[in-house]
Amino acid sequence: MSEENVEQVAQPETAGTVLETPAEVAQGGSGNDFLSTIPEELRDHPSLSPIKDVENLARSYVNAQKLIGADKIPLPVNPTDEDLDRIYGRLGRPETSDGYEIKPDGNIITEDIAKDYAEVAHKLRLTPQQASGIIEYYQGIAAQNESSMEDNDVKAMQDTEMSLKKEWGDEYSHKLTAAKEAFDAFASLEMLEMRLSDGTKIGNHPDFIKAFAKMADFRHNMTSEDTVADAPMARTLSRQAAQNEIDAIMNDKSHAYWDKSNVIGRKQAIERMQELMGMVHG
Repeated sequence: MSEENVEQVAQPETAGTVLETPAEVAQGGSGNDFLSTIPEELRDHPSLSPIKDVENLARSYVNAQKLIGADKIPLPVNPTDEDLDRIYGRLGRPETSDGYEIKPDGNIITEDIAKDYAEVAHKLRLTPQQASGIIEYYQGIAAQNESSMEDNDVKAMQDTEMSLKKEWGDEYSHKLTAAKEAFDAFASLEMLEMRLSDGTKIGNHPDFIKAFAKMADFRHNMTSEDTVADAPMARTLSRQAAQNEIDAIMNDKSHAYWDKSNVIGRKQAIERMQELMGMVHG
């Protein structure tokens, strides 16, 4: 083989090519018995057994030169956890979970979530770059879902408004106000944030609003002039039970009795308190 051909074979591989071992690049060949041309003490060396001719020998030599001086990480055939810790440590995995420095955003990533995620990332042997990439992806998806949910809430509220206006007509404003007053008297704001199985906020569902509107109608009828005389009899309690209800009202600052903005509810609560006082003191 000419010197020119040897130089052509030994040219460096292009950038990005995965390095192979000298034995791997030496597979094949023409089958020429070149071993007879080298000293006898070298012919039986295991590293020369895959090499079939001078061309493959040259390829093997060039590839070996590429490997010399490279930062190599040995990979055992059956690596233990200690082996894997050492390998991924060389690749950039921090020594402890504190090395990830996951920063809470005060919204999606809380301090507890950041701490738990860092521990999981360390257990999975992620590098800080990998851990950050995953958390950024999660934040993006969560933000997108939150935005989509907000859009759905707005649409559900608009659809409910249109539905109730169509059903109630001119009574819409009156019934909506009455439903709100009944809700304020018997429920809490946290209930409005509850979601149904389809993701709709319960406070945006027309049936929920109509239920409190009906409750308001019932309360109005029960306290009207033709039934108010009968109401105390139906609600008569023992002295102790009446005192218990008085104590509960007095200790519950969210009760309509204390809410001056809830005119109807507070009026009825005061009337109820007067009834209870009568039951206790005769």
